[in-house]
Amino acid sequence: MQASFSKGVIFALSAAALNATIGVLSKVLMSNGFTASSVAVIKTVLGCLLLSALLLFIKRPATTAKWTQAAICAFLGIFVLFHFETAAYRHYAAAGVVVMLMASASISSIVLGRIILKDAITANATVGAALAIAGIAVIFGADLQQGFTLQGVALASMAGCGYGAFSVAMKRMGVSGGLHFTRQLLFFGSLYLLMPASADGFVIGELSPWAIAALLALAALPTILGFFCTTKAIEYLKPSQVQALELTEPLFAALLAFVVLNEVPRESLYPGALLIILGLCFSNELIRLGRKKPVPSRA
Repeated sequence: MQASFSKGVIFALSAAALNATIGVLSKVLMSNGFTASSVAVIKTVLGCLLLSALLLFIKRPATTAKWTQAAICAFLGIFVLFHFETAAYRHYAAAGVVVMLMASASISSIVLGRIILKDAITANATVGAALAIAGIAVIFGADLQQGFTLQGVALASMAGCGYGAFSVAMKRMGVSGGLHFTRQLLFFGSLYLLMPASADGFVIGELSPWAIAALLALAALPTILGFFCTTKAIEYLKPSQVQALELTEPLFAALLAFVVLNEVPRESLYPGALLIILGLCFSNELIRLGRKKPVPSRA
């Protein structure tokens, strides 16, 4: 049991670290003339093609996951997430979108986990999520007020709820994560994302060496490996625990921005990080509220 929990934590934190690369890599592509919707569909299609090529070489046995399950999960975890997140950036500053998206993903996974999976909403999970969300809000601070609109908040919340529902749906359907299921997700995700991309106008910017490298990195890191790690984490943990652990993404993003872009972290990062880590301790019951019920002994 402890080994499974440790594996789940490692996969969830790895997914957070991989997803943290999206911001830096997207900045490179935006500066080369790519639109947000074009980036979303290109990285998903490219990820599906790269993973298909990889599976031809490694010849891993296919999983028993059904295409119907992949279609449902891809709609929630790729289309709803990427489409509404992209739309939210048009109406709200990036910092606000990140906070609202991650907060709604965490809260929706707790609520839907209770409704669909019958998972108890514990004091630990509630306090842990609240502390982690507060930590993210502290990190972004005054940036949350820039360009604030109710439409932007609503769109970002819908994106987060889709991601939270994705993790619950995977758990409910008993889907096993892995490379084959990740390819199925990306296949359906590509089909879904082609619709808004074509409606917005499919714009490909300058294909400079840096842009090509950024596209390949986006396809490999947050798209292929990110979804792989998330789906594997859901195998071992509750959806609410996975979403709570992925709230560490801003910490990894700040570290990456410092290393790659030489952006010095703002002072609010440190108290925010402390709140996030404290929240994770509560969510994963490293700090326990109340007493654990004793197991009745048999005579």
